[in-house]
Amino acid sequence: MANWKTCYDFMMQNEDSRREHAIEPDAGGQAISGINSAAFPLQFAKIAALPQAERGPEIEAFYRAQFWNRWFDQTASDEVAKRVFDADVNMGSVPAVRCLQMALGACGVVVTPDGHLGPVSVTAVNAAPQDQLVAAFQKARQDHYRAIVAAHPEKAVYLDAWLARAGK
Repeated sequence: MANWKTCYDFMMQNEDSRREHAIEPDAGGQAISGINSAAFPLQFAKIAALPQAERGPEIEAFYRAQFWNRWFDQTASDEVAKRVFDADVNMGSVPAVRCLQMALGACGVVVTPDGHLGPVSVTAVNAAPQDQLVAAFQKARQDHYRAIVAAHPEKAVYLDAWLARAGK
Protein backbone atom coordinates (compact mmCIF):
# COMPACT_ATOMS: atom_id res chain seq x y z
CA MET A 1 0.00 0.00 0.00
CA ALA A 2 1.13 3.64 0.13
CA ASN A 3 4.71 4.01 1.25
CA TRP A 4 5.19 6.40 4.17
CA LYS A 5 8.73 7.37 3.20
CA THR A 6 7.78 8.12 -0.41
CA CYS A 7 4.90 10.32 0.72
CA TYR A 8 6.95 12.03 3.43
CA ASP A 9 9.80 12.79 1.02
CA PHE A 10 7.34 14.27 -1.50
CA MET A 11 5.80 16.52 1.14
CA MET A 12 9.20 17.60 2.48
CA GLN A 13 10.21 18.76 -1.00
CA ASN A 14 7.54 21.41 -0.47
CA GLU A 15 8.12 22.17 3.20
CA ASP A 16 11.93 22.05 3.45
CA SER A 17 13.52 20.74 0.26
CA ARG A 18 17.08 21.06 1.54
CA ARG A 19 16.19 19.46 4.87
CA GLU A 20 17.91 22.28 6.71
CA HIS A 21 15.44 22.16 9.60
CA ALA A 22 16.14 25.82 10.31
CA ILE A 23 13.88 28.15 12.27
CA GLU A 24 12.30 30.59 9.82
CA PRO A 25 9.63 33.30 9.98
CA ASP A 26 6.15 32.02 9.14
CA ALA A 27 2.57 33.21 9.30
CA GLY A 28 1.69 33.67 12.94
CA GLY A 29 5.17 32.98 14.27
CA GLN A 30 8.03 30.78 13.21
CA ALA A 31 8.35 27.39 11.54
CA ILE A 32 10.77 24.52 11.26
CA SER A 33 10.29 22.42 8.13
CA GLY A 34 6.71 23.70 7.92
CA ILE A 35 5.87 23.04 11.58
CA ASN A 36 4.34 26.34 12.68
CA SER A 37 4.97 27.60 16.20
CA ALA A 38 1.47 29.05 16.49
CA ALA A 39 -0.36 25.95 15.29
CA PHE A 40 1.84 23.40 17.09
CA PRO A 41 3.55 25.28 19.95
CA LEU A 42 4.56 22.26 22.06
CA GLN A 43 5.88 20.23 19.16
CA PHE A 44 7.66 23.26 17.70
CA ALA A 45 9.34 24.03 21.04
CA LYS A 46 10.47 20.41 21.43
CA ILE A 47 12.03 20.38 17.96
CA ALA A 48 13.50 23.89 18.26
CA ALA A 49 15.28 22.86 21.47
CA LEU A 50 17.27 20.25 19.54
CA PRO A 51 20.48 21.09 17.70
CA GLN A 52 19.56 21.82 14.08
CA ALA A 53 21.47 18.79 12.78
CA GLU A 54 19.44 16.47 15.06
CA ARG A 55 15.93 17.69 14.21
CA GLY A 56 15.23 15.41 11.23
CA PRO A 57 13.93 12.32 13.07
CA GLU A 58 11.69 14.45 15.32
CA ILE A 59 10.27 16.30 12.33
CA GLU A 60 9.51 13.04 10.56
CA ALA A 61 7.88 11.64 13.73
CA PHE A 62 5.79 14.82 14.03
CA TYR A 63 4.39 14.52 10.50
CA ARG A 64 3.70 10.82 10.90
CA ALA A 65 1.84 11.37 14.18
CA GLN A 66 -0.07 14.50 13.15
CA PHE A 67 -0.98 13.85 9.51
CA TRP A 68 -0.48 10.22 8.48
CA ASN A 69 -3.29 7.82 9.24
CA ARG A 70 -4.34 4.25 8.61
CA TRP A 71 -6.27 5.23 5.50
CA PHE A 72 -3.11 6.41 3.79
CA ASP A 73 -1.63 3.01 4.60
CA GLN A 74 -4.54 1.41 2.72
CA THR A 75 -4.24 3.62 -0.36
CA ALA A 76 -2.83 1.55 -3.20
CA SER A 77 -1.16 4.37 -5.12
CA ASP A 78 1.83 6.32 -3.85
CA GLU A 79 1.08 8.88 -6.57
CA VAL A 80 -2.33 9.63 -5.05
CA ALA A 81 -1.36 9.20 -1.41
CA LYS A 82 1.66 11.51 -1.55
CA ARG A 83 -0.38 14.32 -3.07
CA VAL A 84 -3.26 13.98 -0.64
CA PHE A 85 -0.82 13.77 2.27
CA ASP A 86 0.94 16.92 1.04
CA ALA A 87 -2.41 18.69 0.69
CA ASP A 88 -3.39 17.57 4.19
CA VAL A 89 -0.22 19.19 5.56
CA ASN A 90 -0.73 22.37 3.52
CA MET A 91 -4.48 22.97 3.72
CA GLY A 92 -5.81 20.65 6.41
CA SER A 93 -7.39 17.23 6.31
CA VAL A 94 -11.00 18.12 5.55
CA PRO A 95 -10.29 20.33 2.51
CA ALA A 96 -7.63 17.90 1.24
CA VAL A 97 -9.97 14.93 1.41
CA ARG A 98 -12.85 16.96 -0.02
CA CYS A 99 -10.61 17.76 -3.01
CA LEU A 100 -9.86 14.05 -3.34
CA GLN A 101 -13.55 13.18 -3.21
CA MET A 102 -14.36 15.83 -5.82
CA ALA A 103 -11.56 14.41 -7.98
CA LEU A 104 -13.14 10.99 -7.67
CA GLY A 105 -16.39 12.51 -8.92
CA ALA A 106 -14.53 13.99 -11.89
CA CYS A 107 -13.33 10.44 -12.63
CA GLY A 108 -16.91 9.14 -12.57
CA VAL A 109 -16.68 7.60 -9.12
CA VAL A 110 -19.39 9.07 -6.91
CA VAL A 111 -18.66 9.51 -3.22
CA THR A 112 -20.08 12.06 -0.82
CA PRO A 113 -17.60 14.97 -0.56
CA ASP A 114 -17.74 15.08 3.24
CA GLY A 115 -14.02 15.65 3.77
CA HIS A 116 -13.53 12.46 5.77
CA LEU A 117 -11.24 9.72 4.54
CA GLY A 118 -12.66 6.33 5.39
CA PRO A 119 -13.31 2.91 3.88
CA VAL A 120 -15.72 4.10 1.18
CA SER A 121 -13.38 6.81 -0.09
CA VAL A 122 -10.29 4.59 0.07
CA THR A 123 -12.06 1.80 -1.81
CA ALA A 124 -13.11 4.34 -4.45
CA VAL A 125 -9.56 5.76 -4.66
CA ASN A 126 -8.10 2.31 -5.15
CA ALA A 127 -10.63 1.46 -7.87
CA ALA A 128 -10.25 4.72 -9.83
CA PRO A 129 -7.89 5.11 -12.79
CA GLN A 130 -4.83 6.43 -10.97
CA ASP A 131 -3.41 8.78 -13.63
CA GLN A 132 -6.83 10.32 -14.16
CA LEU A 133 -7.36 10.65 -10.41
CA VAL A 134 -3.99 12.38 -9.90
CA ALA A 135 -4.80 14.93 -12.61
CA ALA A 136 -8.31 15.53 -11.26
CA PHE A 137 -6.93 15.92 -7.71
CA GLN A 138 -4.35 18.45 -8.87
CA LYS A 139 -7.12 20.46 -10.54
CA ALA A 140 -9.45 20.22 -7.53
CA ARG A 141 -6.63 21.38 -5.26
CA GLN A 142 -5.82 24.31 -7.53
CA ASP A 143 -9.51 25.24 -7.66
CA HIS A 144 -9.59 25.18 -3.85
CA TYR A 145 -6.69 27.63 -3.65
CA ARG A 146 -8.30 29.91 -6.22
CA ALA A 147 -11.50 29.90 -4.16
CA ILE A 148 -9.52 30.92 -1.07
CA VAL A 149 -8.08 33.90 -2.94
CA ALA A 150 -11.48 34.82 -4.38
CA ALA A 151 -12.91 34.93 -0.85
CA HIS A 152 -9.78 36.51 0.70
CA PRO A 153 -7.96 38.66 -1.89
CA GLU A 154 -5.22 39.48 0.63
CA LYS A 155 -4.06 35.86 0.28
CA ALA A 156 -3.30 36.32 -3.42
CA VAL A 157 0.36 36.69 -2.45
CA TYR A 158 0.40 32.90 -1.82
CA LEU A 159 -1.47 31.81 -4.93
CA ASP A 160 1.43 31.19 -7.31
CA ALA A 161 3.24 29.01 -4.75
CA TRP A 162 0.04 27.15 -3.89
CA LEU A 163 -0.74 26.47 -7.54
CA ALA A 164 2.80 25.28 -8.20
CA ARG A 165 2.67 22.96 -5.20
CA ALA A 166 -0.72 21.60 -6.26
CA GLY A 167 0.52 20.98 -9.79
CA LYS A 168 3.31 18.64 -8.74
